[in-house]
Parts: sequence; structure tokens; C-alpha cells
Amino acid sequence: MVTEKTKIIAEVSSNHGGDLKIAKEFIRVAANIGIDYIKFQSWQAKKMKEDDHQYEWFLKSELKDEMHYELINECKKYNINFLTTCFDIERIEFLSSLGLDEIKVGSADTASYKMLSLLKKRFKHLIVSTGMATDEEIIKAAEVLNGVKFTFLHCVSIYPTPPEKVNLKRMDWLKQFTESVGYSDHTIGIEAVKLAIARGANYVEKHFTLGEDKCPRTMPWDANPKDFEEIVKYRDICSKFLGDGKLIIDKDFFQVREKSIGRFGSNK
Repeated sequence: MVTEKTKIIAEVSSNHGGDLKIAKEFIRVAANIGIDYIKFQSWQAKKMKEDDHQYEWFLKSELKDEMHYELINECKKYNINFLTTCFDIERIEFLSSLGLDEIKVGSADTASYKMLSLLKKRFKHLIVSTGMATDEEIIKAAEVLNGVKFTFLHCVSIYPTPPEKVNLKRMDWLKQFTESVGYSDHTIGIEAVKLAIARGANYVEKHFTLGEDKCPRTMPWDANPKDFEEIVKYRDICSKFLGDGKLIIDKDFFQVREKSIGRFGSNK
């Protein structure tokens, strides 16, 4: 037997630039690679301050309500899970009407306990990044989420994250709150994601680009389709190597045992 495979989340963020055709292309490419989830973000620009230096970009690339329906249908067509991030309480009613079982919570909202409590009532599984939360806030969030399935993702909210700050052992600390933990990555390259998989992460998340010539925005910490192909392949190999931790007793076990025990005389 092998252990349950790490679930891979490809984070589109706003790299589609508000272009529905490009957003659908992200879905098609991710599904063909074998990625488990394609993730978008359901913020609304009207919630931002207009003097924010990214306001114009977020206004242009906002995922409109009607786009959610089209993208969910596209995900069903290609048999890949649709996932999105909830950014404010007022968005919960709409997002919960989409028929989703799972929702993502960003690092800035680990300590948004009221929002967590409301999401808990509407979704079966919450995936929560912890990159901007203190130990005390994570402990409190776990208390709020008690009674519902939730995943804590270790995350470092530095873009890009330098290797010396990745600190993947943090996943071990998160395991005291939930059996399901993982890693949301902002490093350049895919080495940290691969190491998280090798350490038994239940989920890994990595930002996704189709390439600078194929989508409106590409960031240094984004992984391209070739990178994700390597991540998926590595995940599958690790799943075989890690196993499930149980003793494997089969014909090979008994054959080796019979040949080895007593080879140099009885020690019993």
C-alpha cells in the first residue's frame, strides 16, 4: 500500500487579468498535467482603497460573479477541483451558493475568527494559510475551527521567499492542531514544494503561470506548466516511496525471513 497522495493546488491568483478565456486555459492546462485543484481568488476591488498601488490591476482582474459559474463548469468538464479564496464576510453568502465543499482562507485572515466561524458553517473543509499569524492566533483559529475538517498550510508571506526563511519544519508544529497540514510556497523554483511533499504534506500550493507570453501577469515565484509536471511526477514517486508506515508481510517477507533466520545457527 502507499500513502494518500499529496494534493496539489495551482494558484492562478489574478494572473488571468480578468480574461475569462485565459482563466479557462489555466484550467485546461492544469487538468491535463494532473493537478488536483485550480485556485482563483474571489476578492472585490470595491473593498480596496483606490490609492492602493495595485488597485487598478485588481479592478481589471476581479473575478466577477458570472465568471465563477463558468469556471466551475469548466472545471467539471476537465475533472479538476475548483477552489477559491474568500476575503471578506460579505462574500460568504455568494461563495456558499456555488455548491463548493471547500474554501481557502488566506494568511491575512487566519485570525479573522468571525469569518472562520461563518465559513465553518457553510463549507465542509477549510484550507487556511498561516503566513501572517502568530502562534497564539493559530491556536485560537484551531479552537474556532474545532468540529469541522480543516487544513493548516505553513506559509511565509514574503514574495519571493528566500530559502533560509522557508522553515518547512513548521509543518510539524501545525500537526498538533490537525492531521491535515501542508505548505503554500512563494519561493523561486520548485525545490521547497518537492521537499514539503517528501516530508508528507497533505497539500501543497504553488502560484501558476502559463508563461509571460500567454497570460497578462507572471511573477518570479510562479511555476510554469513544465514545473508543475515535475511536481506531479515527484509527488507520485514520493507516494510510492513513503508507503503507509505499516509492516508489509507478503510472500517476499516470508521468503527472506526463512532464508535469513538461522543462517549462522540458532540464536533462540
